[in-house]
This record gives sequence, structure tokens and C-alpha cells, in this order.
Amino acid sequence: MKLGLYCQIGQSLDMAKFAIHHAIQNSGLTFRKDFDIVFICWKTSPQVFEWLDANQYRLVDIGYEEGKGFLWNLYRGWNAGYKYWFNRYSEIDYVVPIATDHYFHTNWLINMLRWAKHNRIVNCKLIEPGTLPSLHTTRNFGLTTWKDFQLNECINFCDKISKNKLVVNEANYGHRLDAMPFLVPRDVWRRFGPMNKTLDAAGITGDTNFFNRCKDGGVEITKSLDAISYHCGGIETKRNAKQGVYT
Repeated sequence: MKLGLYCQIGQSLDMAKFAIHHAIQNSGLTFRKDFDIVFICWKTSPQVFEWLDANQYRLVDIGYEEGKGFLWNLYRGWNAGYKYWFNRYSEIDYVVPIATDHYFHTNWLINMLRWAKHNRIVNCKLIEPGTLPSLHTTRNFGLTTWKDFQLNECINFCDKISKNKLVVNEANYGHRLDAMPFLVPRDVWRRFGPMNKTLDAAGITGDTNFFNRCKDGGVEITKSLDAISYHCGGIETKRNAKQGVYT
């Protein structure tokens, strides 16, 4: 096994079940042989913990640092996923963060992995609903749960745009290349990680700041057009905020 995935997970079990099912089933690889997933838990609900335990998933409960705010804890979670895989397992060459508000299309993971190189970050082809400003392809297929998602419509849409191609030039492509999930090599993380837990002087978040440092340091930023993910966009965050769990 040379590939480690991680997923920050909170309150929404219905979204987690949908996302993780498709992340594994549509990976194009063999779960727990070619890759595994660790769940980074903070403000995680009891029912989610029960589901993780029932499926014997790896997990790390990092808790919640009170008084630091949401972004601080979010980027603690981002960094914890890389720390888990790269510090504990020398055979892990690449780490991929994923999230529970996604649908992962057919062969999304193997199609990123086949473009991987030691000095290259490979991003997915991202689709977003367009309900918020986006620098990616937009089409609204709804909330990513078994009950609400327009699965067949999304599959048909993804099949039509799927291309066996790696994009290396953002200016010619017309959309942002960086998009979660993305595949980060061990040496790139060693040189440019961890991510900032607060906004930088320009008001930029930790993941974008990390990508900027990688670009400035000569890392190739690319996008695999047939590694497709649909991202609802902060849905679990909004759900949890309504429940008061991030205050």
C-alpha cells in the first residue's frame, strides 16, 4: 500500500455513508490493499463514531481546541491527516484528502494516481453546484446523500466530460487547477507542509497558501480530467453551525 486517504468527519452520517461508499467503490483500486482511509474526528457525533467502529475504519480523534475558532481546528484536521500517514507509514508515497460532501466518480483515484510524480500535485476535475461563486465547472445535482442526490444525472454528466488527459497549464484551461481531492507526494509535503491554521497576511486560507508555496517552489500543479468529484460546498459546516457545534 502506497496511498493514504484521510477524511475529516463531523455530524452528518448520511453524507458520510454516501461519500465514502463512492470513494471506495469508484476508486479503481482495492481498498485496504492499494489504499486505506483514516478519519480525522473533531466535534464528531456518537452515531458517526458507531458507524466508524462498525466498519473498522481507522480514526484519530483530535478533539476541538476551544477558543481557537473553526478555521484553526479545520486546518489542524488537514495537517493531522498528512501527519498520520507520513509519520507512521514509510511505505506511503502519496496522501489524498477527501470530504463527506462529495460524490466521487468512476476511477477517480486510480486516474489521479497514474499521473503521480514525486514533484507533482495531481488535482481532480471538480464540479460544484454554482450556488456560490466558483472557479470550477458548475452544475447542481443536489445534496450528496442517498435520498437527495441526482445520482444518475451526475453520472451521465461526468461520463460526457471525462477525458484521458492531464492539464498542466492553468491559463489555457480556464479554470483553477487546484481542487479537492488532490494527491500530494511525501517529499512535497516534507518541503512545504504543514498548512497554516490561520489566514496569512493576504487573507488567504491554509490550503491555497500551501499551493502557492508549492508553485513558488517549483512543484508542478496539474489536473486529471477523468478524476472527477462533485462537491456540494460546505454543507456539513452549515448543518453543524445550525446545531451550534462550532461555537
